[in-house]
Amino acid sequence: MILRRSQKKLYNLIGWDRRSHTFTEGQWIRKSIDTQVCALSPDGQHFLYAVRDAPPDTPASAQYTVLSRAPWFSALALFPHGSGWYGGGEFLDNTLYQLNGSEPRDDIIGRAEGLSQVVAGEVTKDCRTGLRLRNGKAAPLSKLLRERLLACDPAPRPDAHDRYETQAGRLYRRRGMELELIRDFADMQPRFEPAPYSMSKSEDAGWSPLDHEESQ
Repeated sequence: MILRRSQKKLYNLIGWDRRSHTFTEGQWIRKSIDTQVCALSPDGQHFLYAVRDAPPDTPASAQYTVLSRAPWFSALALFPHGSGWYGGGEFLDNTLYQLNGSEPRDDIIGRAEGLSQVVAGEVTKDCRTGLRLRNGKAAPLSKLLRERLLACDPAPRPDAHDRYETQAGRLYRRRGMELELIRDFADMQPRFEPAPYSMSKSEDAGWSPLDHEESQ
């Protein structure tokens, strides 16, 4: 998947199937996204991103982290946090994720079915690492992953960063010292449309980070 910044505070998501060489235009959003703390699940189905400097008079507060279904921004889970320094997180596998920061955060959306947040909890006989799900049960993690999390080591860097380059809205593949154009996205125009899984206006949808996006 590609997170593309078109202008300051204007981003869009583009699904990219590297096996079939196809692209799917996803959602646009006008927010300040911290691109350094975003994460995509290993199966490419879900996306974590952090927003800073949003309007403070909303249930999400001025800083929050969102879990969405790729390639859309609409929240399945949303975690407000007081500081912009500890947003975002990482996927530990296709169903488990961990947010940055030491304090557990509550989800105010509650639609991320089948996904579980891993938090640092109390060390007990039944959970000697303290790494738990939000329901209190020990997180089902591999020994290697437990050791990495307890050591606070960063997640491995995807090798795709070394094989591709972006310049002026264009995506390139590196071929030695040369760049091979894959796709030109420079002419894409913003389209503020709901995600396929967004709640309808007739439902009690509460608040969404995309509310009033079309009018901004």
